[in-house]
Amino acid sequence: MAEKRGEKSKYNEEYIGISGFVLGILSILFAGWAGMLIAVVGFFLCLYQQKKNPIKAGRVGMILNIIGFAIGIIFVIVYLKFLIPFIEQIQQTQNFPII
Repeated sequence: MAEKRGEKSKYNEEYIGISGFVLGILSILFAGWAGMLIAVVGFFLCLYQQKKNPIKAGRVGMILNIIGFAIGIIFVIVYLKFLIPFIEQIQQTQNFPII
């Protein structure tokens, strides 16, 4: 049915928490720098939703964003610690030009 003017739909109040939930899923999929950035944005969207109108998607989204941020940190540490020296070693042994 049509809404009257001034009345808010239940779904209009939950879109921020759902957006944060989706960003939490994306932050896990895009591990690394991009995932960490997405996780921070998603976390603050979920936090805003939880303060305004707590919903389950906002709470789960906060957890997913924290997990995505942690995975991003682990991915960056592994990349910096293991992958870069490995690439440098291969370049030195194969005499490839250093980029």
